[in-house]
Amino acid sequence: ASPPASRTSEAPEGMYDTLRPELLTATAAQRAAMTSDPTTVVSWGLFRTNQLPYLELRRPFILGVAERRWKATLSHYFARVCHDKGILARVYTQNIDGMDSRRGCPRTASS
Repeated sequence: ASPPASRTSEAPEGMYDTLRPELLTATAAQRAAMTSDPTTVVSWGLFRTNQLPYLELRRPFILGVAERRWKATLSHYFARVCHDKGILARVYTQNIDGMDSRRGCPRTASS
């Protein structure tokens, strides 16, 4: 299975759908902000002053990465195939799941 969707509220298990601010370590004002706009939990403004809500929310995902619970999909292997064919110069990613490394793409490409 791929990691749960996090940037969309369209996935039923997406983190915004399951967000429960009252369970996170935050001030009343921070909880109110997360209740009115769930994306606040991943905002730089909140993280700069209080990292705990984000880390608490992402804990299951972070543990899943450490436990290698997430499996690469066929789409993940596309970059590996491109690398093997010599047509991949670099991979830019914001993901923290390590799928690019686990599917065999080197951290740096040699010229």
